[in-house]
Amino acid sequence: MTYLRHQFRVAVARRGLVTQQQATAMCEVLDLTEQGVQFCTELSLRENEKVRIECQLDEHCIIQCELLITHARPPHFGGRITHLIPEHQQQLASFVQRLILSSMAGL
Repeated sequence: MTYLRHQFRVAVARRGLVTQQQATAMCEVLDLTEQGVQFCTELSLRENEKVRIECQLDEHCIIQCELLITHARPPHFGGRITHLIPEHQQQLASFVQRLILSSMAGL
């Protein structure tokens, strides 16, 4: 399945939890957009599988979302956000915008 990204990735290094059915493991979120996440985990995941991710992006921003795995090259995985409550969507959008603005300030 080919998924075309419509937004720039924002590099981050945040620890989180990924849940696959009944199994939960640590993960590291490597980059994200408002619509997707790239992460590493020791879980064995496959394309088209749904998982949940919980991640604290900053001191005031914890998101929980459901992902559809669109890229699987263990231990690296990418996914499209399929469910994110409106409050977390707003927090994610604000977080991404802050990172973009701070990176542009250094140009």
